[in-house]
Amino acid sequence: MRTEDGVTEIVGAVLVGGKSSRYGQNKALEVFQGERLIDRQVRKVQALFPEVLVITNEPGDYLHLEVTILRDIIPGLGPLGGIYTGLLFAQSKSVFVTACDMPFLQPAVVRHMVQLSSNNDVVVPEKKEGLEPLHAIYSARCLPHIKRMLDQGKFQVISFFPAVKVCRLSQEELGKLDPHGMSFFNINTPADMDRARKLLEEFGDGPDLEAGG
Repeated sequence: MRTEDGVTEIVGAVLVGGKSSRYGQNKALEVFQGERLIDRQVRKVQALFPEVLVITNEPGDYLHLEVTILRDIIPGLGPLGGIYTGLLFAQSKSVFVTACDMPFLQPAVVRHMVQLSSNNDVVVPEKKEGLEPLHAIYSARCLPHIKRMLDQGKFQVISFFPAVKVCRLSQEELGKLDPHGMSFFNINTPADMDRARKLLEEFGDGPDLEAGG
């Protein structure tokens, strides 16, 4: 996907990290609405971006996907290491990052973030609970700052934000684009999976307020 000025090309990246210890097994391979969570998320990201990466420390589990599968360049550094890997592979393009366990990706929200990305290094939603750095766009300009944090053993994703230009997508903007607040629901436990199924029954996949745009 390109921004309105047609300059910045963006790559989609799905992070498959962690040991799913709270779920009890690899949740990325759990079936939700007839497809595995990873398949669902890749399908949704592919509908928005022509190039999609899956970043994982267990690439053998995802070879069935028709996307580029990447192993973390430096394993064991959590999501920040995954973002670093994605940006390096994207070769000067920006990267939209999402997690595999967020089944209700809202196209209208992502499209709006893309529109904001050309003049910012990071575009990240901000809820009342805080920022959502695993549903964000990162430019290649973030790379040296991320590398510095990794070298210092600072693995919190937002640790490098003070060094770059960050655009925060406000709660008010999010409310207009995702009125049911589904974008950031993530599945950590079997109980979360049950709740996700109920959300789908109640709201569907959520409104695409910019369908066809």
